[in-house]
Amino acid sequence: MSVNFKKLAAIDVAFLGPKLIIAEFAFGVLFSIALGIFALLRAHSLWGTAVGTYLVCLGINYGPMLAYALAIGNRENARLELGDELREKRAAMSKYRRQSLLLFVPLVVPIFAIFRRVPRANAVHAGRG
Repeated sequence: MSVNFKKLAAIDVAFLGPKLIIAEFAFGVLFSIALGIFALLRAHSLWGTAVGTYLVCLGINYGPMLAYALAIGNRENARLELGDELREKRAAMSKYRRQSLLLFVPLVVPIFAIFRRVPRANAVHAGRG
């Protein structure tokens, strides 16, 4: 299974609209990080520190999702991003809903975003040699 978080943002934009999704992702970034920092400042145990750290990492996960939603911008661009996958709406929704569970894994989205860019950068440098 290939994970593409930009397409995950695109399917949300396509079906729910850019205003709602951008607001959701912005809230995810700001609220999660703020709550995580508050928890870290109030933590008096390993558990409290773990919860605070998790919430900050969760907020960081939503940063690339917000960037993807902003880059997509509107429903038409979202549909273009998804391409032929929208022919089978149920299958596409099912696929990306399962993938959306990965948003709860700390730092998974930024790590995937970085690794998706690295091979392209290496390929560009290899072609110049």
